[in-house]
Amino acid sequence: MEGEGDEKGRHALGEALGRFGRRLFPRREAYLDITGEVFDDAAPGVSEARAREWALVLSARGVPHGLSRDGDLWRIRVPARHAAQAVEEIRAYIRENLAQETGRRLPRPIPARSVAWVMAGLMALFVFLISDPVLFGKRLNFVRMGAGDTGAMLFSGQWWRAVTALTLHADMAHLVGNVAVGGLFMAFLCREAGVGTGFFLALAAGAAGNYLKAVIQGPGHHFLGASTAVFGALGVLGGLRTMCGMRGLSLRQVAPFAAGLMLLALLGAGDEEDGSKIDLAGHFLGFAAGMLLGVADGALMARGWRPGGPATDTGLGLAAALAVLLSWMSAWYGWAWR
Repeated sequence: MEGEGDEKGRHALGEALGRFGRRLFPRREAYLDITGEVFDDAAPGVSEARAREWALVLSARGVPHGLSRDGDLWRIRVPARHAAQAVEEIRAYIRENLAQETGRRLPRPIPARSVAWVMAGLMALFVFLISDPVLFGKRLNFVRMGAGDTGAMLFSGQWWRAVTALTLHADMAHLVGNVAVGGLFMAFLCREAGVGTGFFLALAAGAAGNYLKAVIQGPGHHFLGASTAVFGALGVLGGLRTMCGMRGLSLRQVAPFAAGLMLLALLGAGDEEDGSKIDLAGHFLGFAAGMLLGVADGALMARGWRPGGPATDTGLGLAAALAVLLSWMSAWYGWAWR
């Protein structure tokens, strides 16, 4: 019994000494070299200036790290449990610096849900406007009230038809086609410009295209449909992608413009059936107006002159909705007081 007690005592003393030793001389945590992981390659190292720059970033974020020299190059190492965080912190710093140096915004996810909600609301509005609803016992013919009429726009001051015509369609097939193609274009445009800003620019391009159509073609032409705004959105997108970050003219910068022209030719060309099915002039003028707006907006963003942020984007979206509302109120007033 006495020998067994001595054995237990020695075992407890050994454990106590082991714990004291681990506290006094803690085991060094393994450090990993993350230099190559930042760029997803097997980089042999980076310059001393870049290594120290990254070290400052990690210090600011509270990530333990160490630097080591390998010939003329340097490596940065961090504890294994901090490796993923360190790589992401350095990548975020590089992305932010790249955006500031080039004046370009980094690619953002397509705001598919927001665009889908707006397009669903627009489709409901479009269906309502072509349904000839009855209000106070009187059937409303919105097509007659707000369809494009170049003569009325030029000589009767009915400027609102440039906007109201964008919300009217000949039939459901015409409506669904414009919503489907327009939703696709708007998804990509809204990724570049923001949801509210994207719809504001598309509406402005469509209205400008319709008004230019009246000025160029003169009286006697009637039109309706959102396709002018759809091709306006395509033009804005091409202008934005052409101008953002441009440093001199190159094939890469011109490519979005050329792609827009190709889509315009494929989707907007065809045989005109008495001028009632395919509005070639409207498509082209909407695209041209959109391209000019996109180039202007892209130039402003490249120089940091256009204010951004959710407040501006929301404000421009509300401005677009207000423009449609005021245009239809003007159309209603003009129809009611004929």
